[in-house]
Amino acid sequence: MSNIFYNYKGLPAFHLANEKELFDALELSIQNHKKTINMVLNSKRASWDSVVGKIENADNIVSKAWAPLRHLNSVTQNKKLRVKHEKALKLLTNYYGNISLSSALYKIYKKLYEENKGKYSTVKNKVLENIIRDFELSGVHLAGKQKANFLKAKEKLSLLEAKFENNVVDSSAMWSKSFKDSKPLKGMSAIDLQLCMDRAKLTKTKGYVINLEQPCYNAVMTNAESRNLRKEMYKAFSSRASKHFPVANNYCNEDVIEEILLLRHQISKTLGFNNYAEYSIETKMVKSCDEVLSFLESIRLKAHAKAKLEIKELENFAKKELKIKKLEPWDLAFVSEKYKKEFYGVDQDELKKYFPVENVISGMFSLVKKLYGLKIYPVKTKKVWHKDVKLYEIYDQGNNLRGKFYLDLYARPGKRSGAWMDECAQRKKAGNSIQCPVAFMTCNSPPPTADKPALFTHYDVETLFHEFGHGLHHMLTKVDFASISGISGVEWDAVELPSQFMENWCWEKEVLDTFAFHYETGEKIPTQLFNKLIKTKNFNTGLFNIRQIEFALFDFKLHMLEKSKNSIVTQKILDSVRKKTSFMKIPKYNKFQNSFGHIFAGGYAAGYYSYKWAEVLSADAYKSFKSGRKINYHVGKKFMRSILEKGGSKPAEELFRDFKGRSPSVSALIKSLGL
Repeated sequence: MSNIFYNYKGLPAFHLANEKELFDALELSIQNHKKTINMVLNSKRASWDSVVGKIENADNIVSKAWAPLRHLNSVTQNKKLRVKHEKALKLLTNYYGNISLSSALYKIYKKLYEENKGKYSTVKNKVLENIIRDFELSGVHLAGKQKANFLKAKEKLSLLEAKFENNVVDSSAMWSKSFKDSKPLKGMSAIDLQLCMDRAKLTKTKGYVINLEQPCYNAVMTNAESRNLRKEMYKAFSSRASKHFPVANNYCNEDVIEEILLLRHQISKTLGFNNYAEYSIETKMVKSCDEVLSFLESIRLKAHAKAKLEIKELENFAKKELKIKKLEPWDLAFVSEKYKKEFYGVDQDELKKYFPVENVISGMFSLVKKLYGLKIYPVKTKKVWHKDVKLYEIYDQGNNLRGKFYLDLYARPGKRSGAWMDECAQRKKAGNSIQCPVAFMTCNSPPPTADKPALFTHYDVETLFHEFGHGLHHMLTKVDFASISGISGVEWDAVELPSQFMENWCWEKEVLDTFAFHYETGEKIPTQLFNKLIKTKNFNTGLFNIRQIEFALFDFKLHMLEKSKNSIVTQKILDSVRKKTSFMKIPKYNKFQNSFGHIFAGGYAAGYYSYKWAEVLSADAYKSFKSGRKINYHVGKKFMRSILEKGGSKPAEELFRDFKGRSPSVSALIKSLGL
């Protein structure tokens, strides 16, 4: 019987997925890959089709087998699947680690490039240049025992990164709190209270239940009047995957982090770099570690000055109006929300009534139609992993299918926290046919209740637009080679450009007028309310940005360290960074680093600065769409042709210059941030 997840056509049959068949498909795909590599190594002639084409096709079969297994492990709670996922990670890391150490294969690619670079297109040359670079950054020059140890280190590292993420998910799931009535939850909106009741029903508990899912945590920390409850929840959330977590468990990430750092340092040293940060920037836009630190420091100085004024203002307000003598971390969101209501007249609970989810999605689709001439249609299907998941197709003005995507919007037990876009299938050309790119777009927004639709906060709207920006980058590519199509091959510190660019539209009245309608009355968001919202755009901008700089500096400095086996460095580095970024005393139980998945499990190691770096690009690019208050949608076609369709076929700075006519300038970002 054939395996439905091996070299399938179209979309994965998620409704039929089981962990054994998913893993078996991956094993079959690797067996096929081995045969392909052996054919290439034993071939007497090397050409583009016989080397690059054949291996890319084999890579694609592996990628399509791995995508559903990897994705389901992130969005479902299945212990058996997790075991298979860990086994698959080990298999993939070991196999591709060995491939990247093959000097024979490296020599074939290098010879092909040297003999044909004058004949090949710039796109083909970019493919080969990236492959050769990646071989060299993967230790192809290593030999003997050094090679074996290097491979073991990479395998162990991939398993530890997976363990880090699992520990966060598992420890988060252990904490919840139930109430017989809503009195302890005073201050929370009727919608949020209904969601608490729905959680109670799911767990067969009477009354109300709160947990550490992001929407619930945000609702309590922002609106619950009980200071003790906020403190209790803050402690649970900030101590996830640590020894300080209020529920006894075996999911501590402290030692996992130190092991991850040690392995990364050993890997980078083996490859001839002084530290992991140096190794990391080899494939990024920045040219040196000093450039990163200088960039972050320039933002820090501006943000710090602003944040100092903001925290003083909040402290005074808290004392005078809320009788909070000393502002603590668990008060910050609550006091900020009260301040916004008092001085800006913005009530988030009232505001989100204008953002029912279906309207937001429809408005987002209308925007990309105006910008890029795209039409997006829902596709009826039951071949999904959860009843809330929806599938869509994107067509251009010539009615050509450009991509497909799954939308999985709502928080639920067992689902990884946060929001992300991931690849299900990449665009690539095979003969005369084009493989359609497919994306997963995942959020953790509040779900609908029995009598109300899902209502987004403005932040939720921004998050969805952000991830859709990533999705468009993946799906609109016109590059025919998978290794540089979509987001593949794009420098990591530029990959956030299309996503952050999309966020800007959430602050345009002209755009909100296409979808911000009250879910009960159908009333368009009033100009008065929108104007109040705009005034909050840079509310606490200093505090927000200083926190982002804290994350980025912590990450980068941590990965610049000389890490030895017995040194415990993480908390020391975080404490030293906080001396320059924090305005409050952080409790010792706060172990935010133990759940900082971006850098310990999510691919942003020594790269968290990329968010701010890419903001420079996105703010500068967005300026081209504005002439005073008027929006010039026609610029969208140029942005699509210059950025979204090009993938990693050219260096990001060149693509930006193709669009803008010059290199990026930081001035637009500073103005946008109100710094």
